[in-house]
Amino acid sequence: MPDQFQFTSDEFSPEAAFEAYVRLYSQGSDVSRGPGAFHARVRGWRLDGILLFERFLSGVIHSREARVSRDGFDHITLTLIVSGSMKGSAPSGYAEAGPGDIVFMDTLRPSRAQPVNAHMLTASIDRTVIEAAIGSSSGLHGRVLPAPDNLMLADFMQSLARNGDRLDAGTLPGLTRAFIDILATVASAGVRASTQARRLEYLRREAVERYIGENLSDRTLAVATISAATGISRSALYRMFEADGGVARRVLVRRLQAVQAALDNRDQSSLADLAQRYGFSDGSHLSRLFAEAFGQSPGPYRRAVAATVAGTPDDSQRRWRGWMAEVS
Repeated sequence: MPDQFQFTSDEFSPEAAFEAYVRLYSQGSDVSRGPGAFHARVRGWRLDGILLFERFLSGVIHSREARVSRDGFDHITLTLIVSGSMKGSAPSGYAEAGPGDIVFMDTLRPSRAQPVNAHMLTASIDRTVIEAAIGSSSGLHGRVLPAPDNLMLADFMQSLARNGDRLDAGTLPGLTRAFIDILATVASAGVRASTQARRLEYLRREAVERYIGENLSDRTLAVATISAATGISRSALYRMFEADGGVARRVLVRRLQAVQAALDNRDQSSLADLAQRYGFSDGSHLSRLFAEAFGQSPGPYRRAVAATVAGTPDDSQRRWRGWMAEVS
């Protein structure tokens, strides 16, 4: 099943519930109290290039007005209002969304949202996934897509949430491809035609990413082996990962993310075993690179994980921080 977390304010006293919720969301939004009683229930799933959240919220305001330039987020969110409503603002580009509406937001732009007795599904989506579906992410901020124009997309998002706990990790790339195809139906015919090249490029990159993920233990993993296995030329691979710092850099990032995920899931394997499993020369090599990437070596990171109780806001906030790196 995919990596996941959940939070409910019902597990805390009224005084502690809002403080716990603020800690949970401190990675992605400034949180303040809104009118009425506060209540929050959140479930999250990490898919493939998509983070999906089901939220029941009231009495709270989320703002990304002050932090846009400093938190490094760079993705698109789609929020389906299942019931209740969500009030926007001038920076958000919309005034209010109600049941059945889907709201697009760009995390590079300021926003402010106030859910009112709302049941919402939010998908945080890698910009390349959006561009593979509709060609460009520009102009999406604040767009409200109403029913019936969004029915296929709304149904798919609800199906993912209903079945999130039972999804097999091997199905996630296919579900992302399905998301792209369904999202493309909301674009005009002319835009859909222009996205074909982007769609093909996304599928080529997905094949490469899948091969890398399946072969992290292979220390010979490099441009030559990836090219031979995928049929994509070396020059095309260099262009594909130029923005990521190159192919070798992308392989290293995937290895480090895999180690971080193992530690987040409380894997008790030795550092030497983790190094062998994910393609590092030895434990010292892994420790040095992990510290450079995440600010502390695996030992202290593992102890910090062990010091939190699984499922608590602090544990979920740490997981979410790792997830966001994959879509931003």
